[in-house]
Amino acid sequence: MTNQKFRAALFDLDDTLVDRGAGYEMVYRTLYDKHEVIHSSTSWEDALEFFWTLSSENATNPREAFAVIKNRWPEITGDPDSHNEFYFENMVKFMKVLPGAMEFVDWMNSSGVNWGVVTNGDERQLEKTRVTGLDKKTPFVLASMLFGVNKPAPEVFLEAVRLLDVDGLQPDDVLFVGDNPYTDILGAHGVGMKTAWIRMGREYPSDAPAPDFTIDGVGELKGLLA
Repeated sequence: MTNQKFRAALFDLDDTLVDRGAGYEMVYRTLYDKHEVIHSSTSWEDALEFFWTLSSENATNPREAFAVIKNRWPEITGDPDSHNEFYFENMVKFMKVLPGAMEFVDWMNSSGVNWGVVTNGDERQLEKTRVTGLDKKTPFVLASMLFGVNKPAPEVFLEAVRLLDVDGLQPDDVLFVGDNPYTDILGAHGVGMKTAWIRMGREYPSDAPAPDFTIDGVGELKGLLA
């Protein structure tokens, strides 16, 4: 880390402040247990490995995922729309804050850090903040589908700068923190923000702009925001 201090910070939600990975595994464990055609023919370990192939770069389209699941287990009941509802209903239900993230949020609030959340998704992203209690501590949550454009489009990042409501704030005064190289880092980089990538045990891809910082968790950022 450098001695640089940022005037504000923006955070992705899933796998940045809340534990999407653990929630994802619980969603598909529920599916596995629910369908005999899956659990009678496939071990949980093998099924989980398969389910993770449906979540490239920590994102998934449940409707498209159902088609792949149906291809592997043709006898499974349901349809893309019901699987989409099942996925998001359970993802919200199982959502928890990442270890150390709530303490970091409390530190930012007590230290007067200007910050907010920018996440791809709809009202279910707001539900995740309510389930975890983040809604009571977060200055704002900008959900892309409610705003009208998804990351990495520049408009959503610039709207977040406006919502920070800091006099004279420019994008290069802001640190963006996220786990997805192609939506978070690429998008924030494109409007001139500095970026911190949460690695989650992965290698950074060569076809995305390099982040300014690579971290394992948001608690490592205190020196940049104090």
